[in-house]
Amino acid sequence: MAKNTPTNPPNPPLRPLRFAFPFRKKAEGEGKNPVEITDENEFHKLLKKEPSGSYSVSSKGMWHGGIHITEAGAGRSLDIKGGVRCIADGEIVAWRMNRSYPVSELPAQAGQPAITAPYSTGFALVRHAMEFPRGTKLTLFSLYMHLQDFEGYESEKTLPRPPYWVPEFKVSEFARDKPSASPHGRAAPADQQGLRIRATHPHGTPLCILPHGTQFSISERTGDWGKIKDTHGAQPYPPQAGGFVAPAAPIGGWAFLGKEHGGKVVEEIMPDTSLDQVVIPPTPVKVKAGDLIGHLGRYDSLNQRTSNRMVHIEVFCGDDIKPFLQKGRAWIAEHASRPQDWKELGLPSEPTILRVAKGTKLYREAFNEGQDAPRTDVTLVATLAELGKRPNNPRTETTPGNDSLKQNWWKVDGANMLHNDISGWVREQNFTGGRVTREFAQSWIDFDTFEDAHDPTHTMFATTKAYVDYVMGANVPEPGALGKLSPLMAKVYRAIYSTGDGSRAADELCDAANSPWRALRMSRLIIKHETEWAKPAKWQQLIQEIERQTGVKPQHEAEKRRIEKLVWWDEVKRGVSNLPASDVFHIHPIGLVGNFKVEGLVCVHCGSDLSVTPEVLKEIFPNISNDNAEKFSPIINEIFKKYEINTCNRVSHFFGQCEVECTGFTAFRESLYYTSGDRLWGTYPTALKAGLHRLHPRWTPSQIEDYSKNNLTHNDSELGEVLFGDDGYPGRDYRGRGLLHMTWLATYKEYKRASGNDVVIDPSRVQNEPYIATDSSVWFWSSRSINGYADANDVKGVTRVINPALKDFDRRRVAAKRSFDRLNNGRQPCLLNWDANLTAEKGW
Repeated sequence: MAKNTPTNPPNPPLRPLRFAFPFRKKAEGEGKNPVEITDENEFHKLLKKEPSGSYSVSSKGMWHGGIHITEAGAGRSLDIKGGVRCIADGEIVAWRMNRSYPVSELPAQAGQPAITAPYSTGFALVRHAMEFPRGTKLTLFSLYMHLQDFEGYESEKTLPRPPYWVPEFKVSEFARDKPSASPHGRAAPADQQGLRIRATHPHGTPLCILPHGTQFSISERTGDWGKIKDTHGAQPYPPQAGGFVAPAAPIGGWAFLGKEHGGKVVEEIMPDTSLDQVVIPPTPVKVKAGDLIGHLGRYDSLNQRTSNRMVHIEVFCGDDIKPFLQKGRAWIAEHASRPQDWKELGLPSEPTILRVAKGTKLYREAFNEGQDAPRTDVTLVATLAELGKRPNNPRTETTPGNDSLKQNWWKVDGANMLHNDISGWVREQNFTGGRVTREFAQSWIDFDTFEDAHDPTHTMFATTKAYVDYVMGANVPEPGALGKLSPLMAKVYRAIYSTGDGSRAADELCDAANSPWRALRMSRLIIKHETEWAKPAKWQQLIQEIERQTGVKPQHEAEKRRIEKLVWWDEVKRGVSNLPASDVFHIHPIGLVGNFKVEGLVCVHCGSDLSVTPEVLKEIFPNISNDNAEKFSPIINEIFKKYEINTCNRVSHFFGQCEVECTGFTAFRESLYYTSGDRLWGTYPTALKAGLHRLHPRWTPSQIEDYSKNNLTHNDSELGEVLFGDDGYPGRDYRGRGLLHMTWLATYKEYKRASGNDVVIDPSRVQNEPYIATDSSVWFWSSRSINGYADANDVKGVTRVINPALKDFDRRRVAAKRSFDRLNNGRQPCLLNWDANLTAEKGW
């Protein structure tokens, strides 16, 4: 008998990074929550408000590898109180936190008082790993510089603290545990009070009691319990009066960290080893996209007498970016149209980005060029998910085009040669008005690497003297001309101003961030340049050149001392082996997030990825068309987040109802064809009487019944108006439409008031526009509080709100379970266990 040939297990799916913009938008209105930013272009417009620190040239003409967010600039529109957020999944490998800000002090001069200018040297460095295709990897680092000091957190106790901090704990006076009495009934001395340590939590065997004032660290935290790592040699009390306990007894035990007896039993303290020095944790601290990194810190100017709070954010990597881009693009060129190849990587097989090339006509209407259709003089790049949020986007062809395909048309924004805003419609592929393509994020579309010689003092000029001449207004020929720039920055200029004459190249580069379209192009330049955070001596040459024209000034010496305290690269390099050499490729953080950010879903209970991809929809609903799967998936992700359909149970129950209501994403308008007059009359006797009486008030009951049975069984349009019409809107009917078949005029009116989408005048929008078909259904679900039934796994409760008659109940129940199994495939089970509380009353 032949032995079975062993088979290799399938490769695990790639784990694409999740991305988030570094801030949310400030809430509009009291009591409102901050709003997630999803549109990259919106962030570029906010960055126009920043007076300095744009990528890759500052307003003063210096190289700048990141972006600044200040309280007085973009911060006015952002949720600054919520803090700086990590831009991608990763791990924190180093940080530094000031106990209190160092201060630059300048003496009184020229009739002006002395200056005391605090500045933050605090930072956090996060390492990220990308892989695409399989086996091709890239290590990225994101840096968050000038973070708030510890003193600031101490003065504002309500401010959330970064989760990577490693505080220690001190047993407080509110900890009043005592040793138990001895076997002979002898009580412990009255002063032996403190914090009980147990072998396990919450009811494990007592190990000892830590006295008041004991400082200890923990290695692990679960809720209000911490696992003891070190007590710094403290002598604990025995768990029982008269007993003996070794100093090492608490190690590995569990301490309660919450409140008792009117206060917290421990105080959090920050050890000296975590302040005013670079910290490299033995084990990197894992963080997710959107996790808190810190808050804006002080960075007051040496020349201005105003307080300034800011953060500098940048992304950089080593030389491996070039082969990473080459191999990824080569894989896509070969495999883009092979869904199975994407499935083997565990990735969606559909592009997420629409690119409209420079020179493309923007039609006046979908399907119709119209007169004098404008051409965009800039390249447009936008995610399909963002475009799908716009009213009427997309419009799908009802008849195939010249390529025999029914393609989507999208309304997009652009700019003409004068950079005035324009907008119009494009076909997503094979567009006669120009080159329009759907692109994969993994192609890093329009991202290019730039490297060449640059000024060692970090100006954008070829020499430091040329820079000083420019900023000092020296009387020299063409001080800001292209020929004066370094070879590297000349390349950058040509990438942004392809047709510029170069006579004012320096001025134009300093101003590039003020145009959102130029800022978008700049955000796709991956530029190799020495980092700002290494080799402080390099600034000496720049200061010396400035002093040749200005003379020695106190602020120059103060600036040198600041720079010496700001650098950290060599110190981190000694502890983080794969930190590259200081000459690195810089990537615009907003451009990176904008390219890769996908509006996915995460279960708020178990953390499972609930992202709805075309593949997920096809597995749950076998009859869904490819077109509908692609069209609805990004919209569903966005609207589920909007209405908090954000747990395994909620998503599963919603899809269970879609199985029947819209027949698994195949019928977005209720069909009213009946094969039998008796069946029609038996289903809607009351509604038929009311509807026909409204339309024909003189008819007798027998005429109404006869007409219903003999004339309406195969007349879908008239039957719709009879059952679901209204005298105020003749010729329209408000039958079931959308994913959950929203029904009745009153509900259509209610949705119009809630959303602003006028579906009363044109109810067909609910069936024809994917965004409204989804939004109206999820709005209905939310407005009727169906989440509560879904959380309780009450299938009957969910169904009764959608369909009081419980029509096709078994199909709904089976589809909900099928959805749950698919969404949790290979993941940890949700805390709201599907198998819990399955009773006959709830439909199980």
